[in-house]
Amino acid sequence: MAGIALLLAGCGSAETDSAKATADRFVAALVGHDGVTACSLLAAQAVRRIESLRPEGCARVLPTLGLPTDRPDTIEVWGDAAEARSAADTLFLRRLADGWRVTGAGCVPHGDAPYQCEADGT
Repeated sequence: MAGIALLLAGCGSAETDSAKATADRFVAALVGHDGVTACSLLAAQAVRRIESLRPEGCARVLPTLGLPTDRPDTIEVWGDAAEARSAADTLFLRRLADGWRVTGAGCVPHGDAPYQCEADGT
């Protein structure tokens, strides 16, 4: 029984590490004003939503949104969904066919309603 628990814990850790790596790369791209890299880490739906609001394109718009650039210090993974938190932001991620992608950034709680995100692909 202990072997099964260790095996399951190891799987969760790999997913957590992978989701955290994506969140860290996304924030690092924002810090470096690298809109191309940051947009490549967004889910396609988030890119489409940004580009539908601002025709300049994701790579030019994303760095201007004023998204927080604190590295996440906690991450929770539930299957193919993850939440990465820092003191200033909550990032939402989803594991897609091509890896973990950010589906929400610059997210703040909104009472009992869902979080409101500056970059939103949910």
